[in-house]
Amino acid sequence: MKNDSQKGFTVFNDLPGVDPAVESLLGQGQRRQVESHLPKNERSQKKKERERTQKRKPNRIHLDLPVDLKKRVELLAKNEGVPVSQLVAYLLYFQVDQLEKHMISLWGYKTSSGCRKFDWNIDLQRHAEEIQRKGENGSR
Repeated sequence: MKNDSQKGFTVFNDLPGVDPAVESLLGQGQRRQVESHLPKNERSQKKKERERTQKRKPNRIHLDLPVDLKKRVELLAKNEGVPVSQLVAYLLYFQVDQLEKHMISLWGYKTSSGCRKFDWNIDLQRHAEEIQRKGENGSR
């Protein structure tokens, strides 16, 4: 640990190999220390922001998307004037319904995952190329 003499705060960034739970607690302590020096209205605002974030946590999911798809979704959301998360949820409803009703299938796109957590991975590159070819053939 080093003391940040400029601001008078203790910085916990230089701790090697700290357990994630301990690191989380240190981060919370550091946040509280910084917030204790803020004006009351800013502290209150930060607290409300944290509470809103906590309420949204059950609805959150982390997704790894191909870069091109992410850019397309962000551009569509911007053009439509809606949040990216709402656009993705809107678009997913149709596909999830189709998959649940067996109207579409992942057959032909599954490849062996090679890890214990999942049996399969989906070949997203192949799927993207097929979608692109269908778009080109449909526009002629």
